[in-house]
Amino acid sequence: MTLKVLEKRHNRKGFSCGVLELDNYIKHYVSQDVKRKLSVCYVLDDEDANVIAYFTLSSGSVDLNDIPDDLKSSLKYAEIPVVIIGRLAIHVDYQGNKLGQILLIDALKRIIEISALVGNHAVIVDPINESAEKFYAKFGFIQLKDSKRMFLPLKTVATLFEIE
Repeated sequence: MTLKVLEKRHNRKGFSCGVLELDNYIKHYVSQDVKRKLSVCYVLDDEDANVIAYFTLSSGSVDLNDIPDDLKSSLKYAEIPVVIIGRLAIHVDYQGNKLGQILLIDALKRIIEISALVGNHAVIVDPINESAEKFYAKFGFIQLKDSKRMFLPLKTVATLFEIE
């Protein structure tokens, strides 16, 4: 099972994960974001190039004041560089098979690779609902102050893969 960067050949029309916003994004908006270099979309497809799962990565920053106090003591800049997992979705026909976990691990590995080339301090996710919040919390993501966003320090990600 290999995730690939979204290409024109990938069929997105039949994608349905049960969350309209995520369905609409992959069907109607992802190409614009990719073209404008706002995000990169990785897909898992079947033998007919139908998208069965996807996630997006982009760069961003987080205000230092939004980070929990116990995690910001060594940070001295007002804005902290991060990589954002903006969307992560699995087609309803494939849910319940731990694909979400597989996609998240793949995304985190890519973020570790990126961090060797471009500085970033943490991973941010934007959970779309309570179910997504619980999913990310299982992997150690914590709530940012005054936000629905969740945060995982890159140092923690590195320990997951035993990388210095």
